[in-house]
Amino acid sequence: MKRPILTLFILVTTLTAVAQATQPCVVKQYNQKQQKTPLAGVQVEVRGAQTATSAANGSVTLQFATLKPGDRVPFRAATKAGYELMNKTAVEQWNISRDQKPFEIVLIQSAYFTQLKGKLKQSSVDSYHRKYEQTLAELERQKKEGKLKEQEYYDKLNELEDRYDNQLKNLDAYVDQFARIDLSELSEQEQQFIELAHAGRLDEAAEAYNRLNAAGKYITAVENVRKLNEDIAKLEDEKARQQETADAFYAMLQRQVNTLKLAGGEENYRKAGELLKRAALADTTNVEVVKEYAMFAHYQKDFKEAERFWLICLNGSKDNIYLHAGFQNNMGLLYSTLHDYAKAEEYLLKALENKTQLFTQNPDAYRADMAMTQNNLGNLYSALHDYAKAEEYHLMALENRIQLFSQNPDAYRADLAMTQNNLGNLNGDLHDYVKAEGYHLKALDNYTQLFTQNPDAYRSDLAMIQNNLGLLYYNLHNYAKSEEYSLQALENRTLLFRQNPDAYRGSLSDTQICLGNLYFDLHDYGKAEEYYLKALENYNLLFAQNPDAYRASLAMIQFNLGAMYDNLHNYAKAEVYYLKALENYTQLFRQNPDAYRASLVSTQNNLGNLYDALHDYAKAEEYYLKTLENYTQLFTQNPNAYRDDLADTQYNLGILYKNLPDYAKAEEYFLKALENYTLLFTQNPDAYRSDLAMTQNNMGNLYRTLHDYPKAEEYYLKALENKTLLFTQNPDAYRSDLAMTQYNLGIMYYDLHDYAKAEEYYLKALENKTLLFTQNPDAYRATLASTQWNLMLLYGKMENWEKYDDMLEKALKNYEELARRNSQYQEDVENLRKRKEQRAAQKGQ
Repeated sequence: MKRPILTLFILVTTLTAVAQATQPCVVKQYNQKQQKTPLAGVQVEVRGAQTATSAANGSVTLQFATLKPGDRVPFRAATKAGYELMNKTAVEQWNISRDQKPFEIVLIQSAYFTQLKGKLKQSSVDSYHRKYEQTLAELERQKKEGKLKEQEYYDKLNELEDRYDNQLKNLDAYVDQFARIDLSELSEQEQQFIELAHAGRLDEAAEAYNRLNAAGKYITAVENVRKLNEDIAKLEDEKARQQETADAFYAMLQRQVNTLKLAGGEENYRKAGELLKRAALADTTNVEVVKEYAMFAHYQKDFKEAERFWLICLNGSKDNIYLHAGFQNNMGLLYSTLHDYAKAEEYLLKALENKTQLFTQNPDAYRADMAMTQNNLGNLYSALHDYAKAEEYHLMALENRIQLFSQNPDAYRADLAMTQNNLGNLNGDLHDYVKAEGYHLKALDNYTQLFTQNPDAYRSDLAMIQNNLGLLYYNLHNYAKSEEYSLQALENRTLLFRQNPDAYRGSLSDTQICLGNLYFDLHDYGKAEEYYLKALENYNLLFAQNPDAYRASLAMIQFNLGAMYDNLHNYAKAEVYYLKALENYTQLFRQNPDAYRASLVSTQNNLGNLYDALHDYAKAEEYYLKTLENYTQLFTQNPNAYRDDLADTQYNLGILYKNLPDYAKAEEYFLKALENYTLLFTQNPDAYRSDLAMTQNNMGNLYRTLHDYPKAEEYYLKALENKTLLFTQNPDAYRSDLAMTQYNLGIMYYDLHDYAKAEEYYLKALENKTLLFTQNPDAYRATLASTQWNLMLLYGKMENWEKYDDMLEKALKNYEELARRNSQYQEDVENLRKRKEQRAAQKGQ
């Protein structure tokens, strides 16, 4: 495979070597309000051209071997001791000029730049503090005058302190932006606005911009451009002048948006979005302006607006393959988020085709863009459970991003971390938790470095990998680490949510669900319910705003609440939430069967479990058979992905038919489940030992019911071996399961009149159940009482009346407590009381 690739590269290099381009530049020094002056001795480095040094007049010429006019310039650095790059944004958007117009590179003295940022930050901090003190004084006055109740006062005080803290957290990023504003290119009037901001008078600066009405003037200029187009031959010069005016006012508008962001808060984000939208609608042919609002809407989770404006960008960029491919990529991301995977695949594959064409012409310039779309396709195929394709694209992205990172770690660390995270998620889906952990920890290391350098920019990414590690360790039953990482993610996402609720409500809810699942498994149902209901509240709000985008998330939390109440034996609430989830998943399934079949069948399966517990075996069988039909279809398409789900359903049908009792069908389905679990266990013992042990345990129950004691003993002992190993690795997680099989072995040996072995296993079960009861009396009182009852019967057979009386008293005490809460146990209480009376009479004789 390596030889054809090498040959292709040589061929491309040969064909494009003659397509040279030159780019004249001028390097200047920033002098505040005064005109910029030429700067000599600056080394300019770009990929694809030799490093060049600016002359005394600041001029420098770059000679590109392969790039053509219009191609993006892969800029690396412009360096001179004591100076720092000023016009960073312009350099990052640099394309080779078609008309040989010199490109301006501006440097600023490092000492002055540091001083300017320090002064700007201090004045802003002082301004924030004055506002804080003014607001605090007003709150104190209102409290003193009785206009605020005590609780209202403290609520507003907490809000004030949170707002003040958040403003300070965002300050560094905005200070850097303001320090780079080139005053020499602004009007005297706007220079005054920026100086107000430098002085920390942000509200005055924002109000000054409002009075100037940059958005209105930009729109007017755009309208003038449109009118002048009617007579373009006569008014070409005027059109160009008005376009320059429009560009100038749009640049002013962008600075106004940055001012609003610097001021911070939900209302200012809303205003920023309104301004960007007005500008986008003023001239929809200007894709760069439209793109600004499309990105803003996408980030704010306003997916309908994002779709509308990304389509405008797409239609307006057909003559520019680079821009067009980027917009195709963004459309693919949008439809992936909306779970419209067919459209997502269509757009991402188109983007990949265009980026492959660009990459073939110039690998260095377009490797990063290629890797981005490969990464997005990997995520898409993961969502579709096509893990082979997902891995293929993620590994291609990884290869490209490792190469980019080796050339420039600072520029590509974030991209590399993203692909490492995605490969971690993929291997987690494949239950290869060793690989998953390796990739996630590498991503964590990179995101931690990025966060340390720039907390505001990378808090969201750090929270994402913390959340994913929480999920990974949850799947490994390492609940301590799972809780540690999930709570770290919650802290970061809560902070992000306070700053920008629209953008982070969904991700905050995801972490709340993770914590709900964790505490559910730890039997801390109070905390589980707390986090589930918080997530439900958030997803209900998101669903009300955008049903299409959030129906799947709402269904998921409804499903989880159903599972929790099911486990708490609150079957009425469980049924309510399961049926709500079923309704939503059914609607999603009708729209996209491939994407939602698995979620639908999980809900059907749990409804089968619920009705099984309620002894409504007709409904249970109905839902289980629907589940079996769907999982059989999924398994046929992808055995590796759905073998465990199919085995779960076969297992549930085995339990159902045992209860009916239809022992022939029960044995049939148990054996099918056992076959699948055995194969899964062979491939991954750690992941499937528990499922295999549970099936072996129930096979033992079935054969004990059928009085086939040799087979019953065989399966019980296999289950015991596996559960003992699980218990040794994680006692808290598997104590209950181990006790169950010990208890069942006690029953079997009792039936066989092997009372010594029966006592041995009953006492082991009793020891474990007593410990579980001590930790959670409500959850384990019934199972402890049943074990005490069986030991009482055993000691009766053994005529060990002292131990018989002891177990009778303990069982009676627990059943009386159970009967106080649930009348179904009253019959057991009466039975035990009669036995106590009989023993008293026996002692009297």
